[in-house]
Amino acid sequence: MALVLVSSSCIEQNYPKWEGSVLEFQDAVERTPLAGETYPRITVANTVGTVSFRVNLVGAHRASDEIIMYSSVTGAATTAVSGKDYTMTGKLTIPKGSSFGTLTVNVVNTGRIGGSVDLLLQIDGNDEIGYNTNYNKVQLRITR
Repeated sequence: MALVLVSSSCIEQNYPKWEGSVLEFQDAVERTPLAGETYPRITVANTVGTVSFRVNLVGAHRASDEIIMYSSVTGAATTAVSGKDYTMTGKLTIPKGSSFGTLTVNVVNTGRIGGSVDLLLQIDGNDEIGYNTNYNKVQLRITR
């Protein structure tokens, strides 16, 4: 038995090493997606002010700040109107040496008019860092 342990411990293991980088929403990783969709929904009141989402950098830390682009997805999943229901810059920063950045959406207090609107957010990345297609979207439902 000792011979088996000694001889098996000397076998060289050549495991593949992934050296890429991708971005993902922490909420998309942790939360269950909506039925029939690939993204989760987070519901907030229109009185909340600012909503923050953590964006993860999966891969090696960067030597300089990374400017990451994001956008709202047009179509049926987004009924919120920019400037009326929310404002956002469309970019966030992942500081050098960090694995995380913060995406912020400012929710406009439209008063108590009833109903809700939805905003589907998507990470677009930059020229060097792409996104994880399984976790690059989050929907924000704003109740009024």
